Amino acid sequence: MLASIMFMPELTVYHIQKGKLVRVPDPGKFGRGDCYLVDGGVTVFMWIGPKSTADEQFLAAAEAVFRDTARKGQAQLVRIEGGNEPPAFKALFKNLQLTDDDTAGILRKVQLQKHEYKMWRVSNVKGQTYFTEVPWKRDSMKSEDVFILDTWDSIYVWRGGKASAREKFDATIIARKYDAERVGAQKIVLVDEGEEPESLKKLLR
Repeated sequence: MLASIMFMPELTVYHIQKGKLVRVPDPGKFGRGDCYLVDGGVTVFMWIGPKSTADEQFLAAAEAVFRDTARKGQAQLVRIEGGNEPPAFKALFKNLQLTDDDTAGILRKVQLQKHEYKMWRVSNVKGQTYFTEVPWKRDSMKSEDVFILDTWDSIYVWRGGKASAREKFDATIIARKYDAERVGAQKIVLVDEGEEPESLKKLLR
């Protein structure tokens, strides 16, 4: 699978930081709590740290798919599990090192004192799950997708009437991981479109 890497142009490495890709000027160090995209042109690697969060993993995968699409499906996508790098991948770097670095993902609260409401869209395209933060308003919620709403005390999983079973499943898994990362006690509430409780309706007005 990695045989073609010797023909790749210069590697470009990106670090997933709070929902964005940040280019790494001196690649070679990989934080166990983070995810990285290693773009070699014909091959795009997704390096997944063993302690990384669900949002970081999904963003790395989504960006890899976007790049493959831009290259008309000609890119080879390879997932690398951090700590289990094959020799061919290690050979791409002069001195590959694993560190204990851990950049907070977009699902983590940087300042827990700020009870800011957040909303994310969860969608599945051709078997690949994506999620993106969207504005906190009712108009952001579309029937074709599932949305995770964080109201601090509760985490709502709003399931659109036209959402797929895969989207509903993935959103529930993400919500559980999100809940596990949060400080304090939150409850996860599953809500089907058209059956919103009054408590949620008031928050979306």
